Parts: sequence; structure tokens; C-alpha cells
Amino acid sequence: MEEMKKISDSYMYGVINYGKNIFDFLMSAERVDTKSDAFADVIYAVKKQANTLLLKVLLSEKVVLLMHPKGVSRAFKVIYCKDIKEKRTKRRVFIDCTGVISFENGIYTCKKVGTLVSYLTTAMTYIMYYEKPNAIINNNTLTKTGVNIFVDLMLYVLGYLKAPISFNDNKEKMSFVLAEYYQLCILGADSRSETPFNIAKQISGITAKNTCDYLHTLFSFTFDDGKCNFNDFLKKFAEVFLDQKEDDGRPAKNKLTVDSFSQRWMYAYGPGTILGLECFVPFSQIVTDCANGAYLNQQNTIEKVAGAKNITSFYNELLKVGSENA
Repeated sequence: MEEMKKISDSYMYGVINYGKNIFDFLMSAERVDTKSDAFADVIYAVKKQANTLLLKVLLSEKVVLLMHPKGVSRAFKVIYCKDIKEKRTKRRVFIDCTGVISFENGIYTCKKVGTLVSYLTTAMTYIMYYEKPNAIINNNTLTKTGVNIFVDLMLYVLGYLKAPISFNDNKEKMSFVLAEYYQLCILGADSRSETPFNIAKQISGITAKNTCDYLHTLFSFTFDDGKCNFNDFLKKFAEVFLDQKEDDGRPAKNKLTVDSFSQRWMYAYGPGTILGLECFVPFSQIVTDCANGAYLNQQNTIEKVAGAKNITSFYNELLKVGSENA
């Protein structure tokens, strides 16, 4: 299988333009010595609150804990990238533990165990997704619960932006294209397979296959390579469902754009969730942060919109897959 889409491939990453900040952070942050006796209290704290899988992640050589005077943006508290301090281009998961772990009197102390457990869950997901992606992509429970959660989160924001969701059968049609977008452009499912189409049809509730075929054809250019960006998708979405074109003369404030959508998305779910619109692990982190109960994002809203049942199902299945593959 080809390499899965990285965060740096996403449209949002380019818009945020955070590359230099991340580089500076990785270069200047202090690395926590997880193998020293001084780290024993943190190990004990995680052991009490998390399962053995996440304890294994905490002590993995693939994971690097960092401390910094200021820390990094909330969208990048956990990031998978090349270790710029290694001669070999080895990829690791870097966790910003600023404000979570402290070093005082020769001892590391974890001030926010729940937050660290959430970060470790994301680190586990990064390792699996980029080393054994099929374990996630081919898991039916993860796929279906992920689709349901994504569709509900999207429709909630679109409703705030006055998209005509309740008009005729728009909700079903929107759900279908959102379900395909999630599977092909976020999850990274094979666009040559019929499975994403069939799951999208099932979840949308559309019974007429020709309707789904038509919608699939309309959006196919955004799905072909599996790496479409959210900007291209949203433009097509606005054209199909809002009859909106780039040069139609409407004032920008009356248009559905990435800017207007992302502002409402971050307001509803939290600034650290924006990359979940394009990449699987940041999306997964939205869900698992809720399940861990650390309130890192707008957890109450996310739970209300996505539903506790789907969140719990996604989280439990992810841990199960992790225990079998990590």
C-alpha cells in the first residue's frame, strides 16, 4: 500500500502555515528521559489510569515526550514526523508535554494524567495508522462509527451556516457525499473498492442506487487519488447543494467557504480539531479525547452531536485493534 496521507499534505496545514513553528519547537524542546529513575512516578500514574497498551506506548522508542517553555499549538500536541535530530530519517511520534509533565527536584511529575493518557492514545493511533494502516482501514466497526461521527459533526456545522439540510432529501444526499469523503480522503480507503460507496449508501439511507451513482460521479474528481483537500471538496459541495459558484457575484460573507466553515467548526469543537477535517489521526483524536474524558476540546458539544454510543464504540475498537497490532 502507498504511504498514507500526512498532515503536511493537507490543505489546512498549508493555510495554518505552521511548519517553521513546529521545526523550531522540535529543535528547542527538551526531551524527557523516560528510561531514568526520575520518570518512575509518571509511569506509576499512567499505569494506575490506563491499560498496559498505553503504558507500552509511553515507554516505546517510537515516542518522544517533549517539554518547552511555551509549547506548541493545540493542533500539534501530538505529531508524527521525521526526527530532525537523528541522522537517519526515522519517524517518531512527538508529544508536547508542556504543562502536563514537570521536572522538579530531580523528579518528573505528571500534573495532568488524563491529558497524557489522551496524548498516548493518539500516539498509538499514529504508529498503527502509518505502520499498519490496513488494520484500521479494513476494520468495519471503526469505519462505520467513524463515518457516522464525521457526518454528524459536519451536518451540525453546516446547519449553523444555513445550508439547506432539511430541504427535500438533502440530508440523505449530503450524508452520502460526506461519508464518501471521510472514507476516501480522511480514512484513506481504496477508491477502487466498492466498499466506501456501499457504506456511504447504507449510512445515508438512500435506497436508489442511481442517486448514489450520480452523486459519486459529481464528486469523483475530488476522490480519485484519495488525497483531495477539503477546499476542493467544499467548493464542489457548495456548488452542488447551494448552487454556489466562485464568480457568481455573491458577497463573500454569504458564501460557504473554507474560512467560514473552519471558523464555525473550531468554535463548535475547539481550535485543536481543525486538522480532523482532512487527516485520520487528528479526526480520531477528536473522538478518543472525548472517550478519555480529559476535556481537551469542546467535549460536551462533540458528545452531544456525535453520540456517546458511537464515540465509545470507536474508542473501544481502536484500543482492541491497537492491542492486536501495536
